[in-house]
Amino acid sequence: MAWVIGQKLHNNKYEITKELGRGRVAITYLAVDSNGKKVVIKTLNPDILNQLGDRDRNYLESGFADESRKLALCKHPNIVRVIENFKHQQLDCMVMEYIDGDNLGNILASRRQIPEPEALGYIQQIGQALIEVHKQGFLHRDIKPENIMLRKGTYQVVLIDFDLARGFDSPLTSRGNRVDGFTAIELYFNTARSQQQRGAWTDVYSLAATLYMLLTGEKPVSSCDRKDNNIGLKPPKEHNPDISDRVNHAIIHGMELEGEKRPQTVQEWLNKLGLKRKFSISRIQKIPLWARIIGILSTLTIFAALISGVKDGRDLWKDLFPDASPTPTNSTTKDTPK
Repeated sequence: MAWVIGQKLHNNKYEITKELGRGRVAITYLAVDSNGKKVVIKTLNPDILNQLGDRDRNYLESGFADESRKLALCKHPNIVRVIENFKHQQLDCMVMEYIDGDNLGNILASRRQIPEPEALGYIQQIGQALIEVHKQGFLHRDIKPENIMLRKGTYQVVLIDFDLARGFDSPLTSRGNRVDGFTAIELYFNTARSQQQRGAWTDVYSLAATLYMLLTGEKPVSSCDRKDNNIGLKPPKEHNPDISDRVNHAIIHGMELEGEKRPQTVQEWLNKLGLKRKFSISRIQKIPLWARIIGILSTLTIFAALISGVKDGRDLWKDLFPDASPTPTNSTTKDTPK
């Protein structure tokens, strides 16, 4: 049975305030701790667990616990931070930081396309996060715009939802459970050979597909359709001619159907994008339009005053922007002759 709003967990340390969503086997909740701070709690869906045999249930529970431990080891600014793990009613629970912001999927829906420099900044950050994930010996497997959060008021993005993360050589799920458009072909099959074909290049495919969608506003054709129905991948530049040739080629390379033809590491793919330097996060400077206009006019005013010599800069400024609260005068007073 799923938890309800107001339910207390972990010796009353956390209180459930909202259900955020459900994946294949897990439920994610919004909660507050004893200090009133928002957190996110993820646990396996008990209704799903109760439908499984002992073997499958043990596999899911051990996989979830293993994921929690590995994710906790990933100390990186672009990976959601794990606060702690605990058990409640025999269910493993993972407490994570709450990220105030919105996911790139929602942002893209309102903007249609993300400019190349901005999109590359996001992709570079997530790429650096994935490098850390791969160092811990597991894959994310569910990279898509909806699983990338943009912190409010910054350019910092954070990779979330490791629901499908498992060891490189773990069994796969069926096709129906995969994320269409962002999933590498080797994740669609559950054979010994396909398990050996998985690695960092598997996440490279999803990351390249994510960049494809950010730049074009179009979800790429699924790798399954490309393989089974011989549907070609439309180059992103055909959707958006503003995409540079270098980025266009890097996306296509990263989305090669055969894993061995893709860049073998995330860093290798980032290099092909020209992203060799570590990304530096900067605050968004929300400068109002009026402030930018005044700044430009101020510069032009001073320049014009210096060139013309007709008026000094202060007089010209007063002409352009008269005092909003002038000294009151009698309405009958006439202009003083010059």
